[in-house]
Amino acid sequence: MNLIKKSIREAIKTPGFSLLYMAGVAFTVAFTIIYGMLLYSQLGPVYPEYDRNSTVYVDGVVVTFGNSRSSSSIGLPLIEEHFRDKIKNVDAMTSIVIYDSGYPMVQTGGHGPEFHAEVRYVEPSFFNFYKYEFKEGRPFTQEDFDSKLKVANITEGIAKRLFGSSADAIGKEISIDHVNYRISGVFREGSALNVDSYGEVFLPYSNLPVQNDGLRKYCGSLRAIFKVKPGKEAAFRDELREMTQRINTIDTTDYNFYLPGVSNHYEHVLTDTDIDFDWEGEDSERFRLKDASSNFQIWKPFLIALLVVLVIPALNISGLIGARMDRMASELGVRRCFGANRRKLMCMVLSENLILTLIGGILGLITAWLISLCAGNFLLQFTPLAYESGFSFEKNASFITGETAFAPLLFLFTLGICLVLNLISAWIPAHRALNSEITESINKQR
Repeated sequence: MNLIKKSIREAIKTPGFSLLYMAGVAFTVAFTIIYGMLLYSQLGPVYPEYDRNSTVYVDGVVVTFGNSRSSSSIGLPLIEEHFRDKIKNVDAMTSIVIYDSGYPMVQTGGHGPEFHAEVRYVEPSFFNFYKYEFKEGRPFTQEDFDSKLKVANITEGIAKRLFGSSADAIGKEISIDHVNYRISGVFREGSALNVDSYGEVFLPYSNLPVQNDGLRKYCGSLRAIFKVKPGKEAAFRDELREMTQRINTIDTTDYNFYLPGVSNHYEHVLTDTDIDFDWEGEDSERFRLKDASSNFQIWKPFLIALLVVLVIPALNISGLIGARMDRMASELGVRRCFGANRRKLMCMVLSENLILTLIGGILGLITAWLISLCAGNFLLQFTPLAYESGFSFEKNASFITGETAFAPLLFLFTLGICLVLNLISAWIPAHRALNSEITESINKQR
C-alpha cells in the first residue's frame, strides 16, 4: 500500500508525463478494443448468431455445359429437392436471399419523410436458426410463407418510429416501396456486422420467381446455411460432394453442377468467396476457390494493424520513460546512496507505470464506447470487415451491440497486452538507469 501511495505521489509530481502516458495508453486501448469489437462481432457467439462454431454456408453453384460454365447463388429447387431434410449431418438449416443493395424505402403515410431500411428476404426456419428475440407478436409462419401472404417482421426502432411503440405495431401495415405488408412481430435488432442475419425488416421470399430449366434451375438468388452436428463438418462436405456426383450421374442432359462455395463461419467471414471459380482441368469434376490463402495470409492484415496500434504507442511510451529516467537519474542516485536497493526502486518505477496504465486503460475503454456510439456508422463505412453489411443511408444501422461493447474478456485481453508491453517499455530504460554507477547518476542534470 505504501508503494502504491508513493507511486501516486510520484505521478502527481510530473503531471505532464503522467497525462501523456495515460493518453498513449488510452489511445492504444481504445482503438484495440474497437478493432476487437469489429472482429468479435463477426467471429464470436453474439446475438442472434450464437452457434457460429457449427455454422456452414453453401454460397453458390457452378453449372457447366461442354466448355462453358456459369456460377450463381443457389436456386430454391436445389434446397427443396436435395437439402431440406435430406442432409444427415446437420441439426438445422435455413436459406436467405443473398444481400441485394436495392435500398428499399419505407413510406410513413404522411407522418414524416420516408426512410431507408435494411430489408431481408428469408424463410420461417430463419427465426429458429437465428435466435432473434421478439418483443411483441411472432415471426411469420410456414402457413404465411406457403400462402405467399405479405407479412413482415420489423425492429423495435422502426416500430417506435412509425407507431410509437412495439405493441401498437402488431397487426398494422408497413409500406415498403409502396407495397403494404402486415406486421406480425417486432424483434430486438442485432448488429449490422452480422451480414447474413442482420435486417431491420424481414419478409418471406416465397414470392420470388423460380427457374425451371434442367440443372440450371439450381441457380438462383439464395444462400443455404446449415448448423452442422459437432465434429461432422468433414462428413457434411463429403455428403454434399456425393450428392452432386449422384445428381450428375442420373441427369440425362449435358449439364453438370458443382458446389464449390462451401465454407465454415471463419472462412465465410475472412476469405473472399464472392469470386469466379477456376476449372482444375477438363476431366476434373471439382472446382476450387481462387483464394487459397493460408491462415497466416488471412490473418496477416489484421495482425499488422494490431501490431501498429499496440507496438508504436509502446515504443513512444518507452521513449517517454527513457527521457524521464534521464531526468530522474540524480534522484535515483541519491536514493541509492541512502540505502535504497535496485529492486525497491525498480518496483517503484514499475508500480507507477502500472497505475498509469490501469487509469489509461479505463479511459481507453470509455473512449472506445463513446467512439462506437457517436461515430459508429463512420467506422462501419471504412471497415474492411463490414463492406458487405449494407450500412443504412439514414445512419440508423447499429453495429456495436451491448454484449459486444461490454465483453469483459475483450477488455481484459487488451488491457493485459498493454500492461505487458508498457511494463517492458518501462523496465528497459529503468534497468539501464539503475545499473549505471551511483556517481554517474548523481552528477546527471535533473
